[in-house]
Amino acid sequence: MSESLNSGTAQPKTSKNPHGANRPTVLVVDDDKKILEAFKLFLETENCNMLASTDVEDAMEKARNNALDLLITDFYLKTKSSVELYTLIKKVHPNIPVAVITGYPEYISEAEAKIFGADYFFTKPLELNKMREVLRACLKPKV
Repeated sequence: MSESLNSGTAQPKTSKNPHGANRPTVLVVDDDKKILEAFKLFLETENCNMLASTDVEDAMEKARNNALDLLITDFYLKTKSSVELYTLIKKVHPNIPVAVITGYPEYISEAEAKIFGADYFFTKPLELNKMREVLRACLKPKV
């Protein structure tokens, strides 16, 4: 995620949240703290708040206590499956879009991730322009 970033012109929808008024909130779940740090920088340039988590239990607590606009999760988590994570989160936030990322595309395909309930699928290293398109599609204002 070393690409030069710019904020562009898309205006995301807003969530009522304590992390920054009029900014969407994205929950990013990955057990690699360097990935979380990179997402934090990227999402700041996209005018988004980020909640970070390294495990399912913490992610669920954040989902229950915050308005969320997008979930981005690594497919392989150390503690539990990301499929379990986004199934649980969709019980709290039924309409939340889910983007799954993986460094192991030989073990999970885009079609399989979508069968499990993901809306978007990315392989590492991430293509930031494609991630930016997803952000803007998911977080655009409601007309």
